[in-house]
Amino acid sequence: MPTQAMPVTPAPAGPASGPRASRRAGAKSGHTAGGGGRRRTPAKRSALLTVAVPSACVVGVAGVAAASVGGLTGSEKPAEDTTTMAAPDPASVKPVAANSKLDTQLEALSADAGDFADRASRTQERIDLRQRQDEERKRKAEEEAAKEAARPKFAIPVAQRGLSASFGQAGGMWMSVHTGIDFPVGYGTPVMAATDGTVRTQWNSAYGNMAIVTAPDGTETWYCHLSSTKIRSGKVKAGDVIAYSGNSGNSTGPHLHFEVRPGGGAAVDPLAWLRGKGLNPS
Repeated sequence: MPTQAMPVTPAPAGPASGPRASRRAGAKSGHTAGGGGRRRTPAKRSALLTVAVPSACVVGVAGVAAASVGGLTGSEKPAEDTTTMAAPDPASVKPVAANSKLDTQLEALSADAGDFADRASRTQERIDLRQRQDEERKRKAEEEAAKEAARPKFAIPVAQRGLSASFGQAGGMWMSVHTGIDFPVGYGTPVMAATDGTVRTQWNSAYGNMAIVTAPDGTETWYCHLSSTKIRSGKVKAGDVIAYSGNSGNSTGPHLHFEVRPGGGAAVDPLAWLRGKGLNPS
């Protein structure tokens, strides 16, 4: 600990007393009386100096230490203080404008993605539905084609078998020879088309009510002495009911007169023609 200099108050000036005064007096008289040997009187030491010197030494040491510290401070920077900051509460942080804009864009992108997925799903459903419909149409078409392939393309005009007159027969009932074959069926018996083709109806004084079916190859089949017709015109298939048997025109009783005329020309034997198609009406 540094020593502090304390002021010392000198004694009041006055006659010297005791041994110190005697010495001072002797010395003074000797100096004055003898001029040979000169003795040097020691200087008076101040009480203030005596106390202050140790204090000055202490102060000097302290100054050197301070200077050393000051030099160190000037040449080397002290380590920076590290301040630890607590993480802010997420609830108290307000989003900046950029974050808000980004969030809006992300929400819009998410909505667009959802809308795109929904539209893609509906599009796929339509594609699947169209594919199923196409497959169903194809299946039905195949079924129809198979049914059409299996369907008979020729038919006997009535369900009842047996003939009452044959082709080329002569007699008083015909002006020349018989140009067809007769089926002895009752009045109103259903009459069926013998081929596929187009039907038309007409009246003839000899044949009475008649229906004519023209096949795709031009062959005509005639159905005569009808009581009525079911299909007056249009497309028909073999086996379709087109009329009903009767007794109209030059007839002696209810029956069906059936003729075959290839290309619409001269009549041929219907029995041979039907048998040529794998059918036997007799």
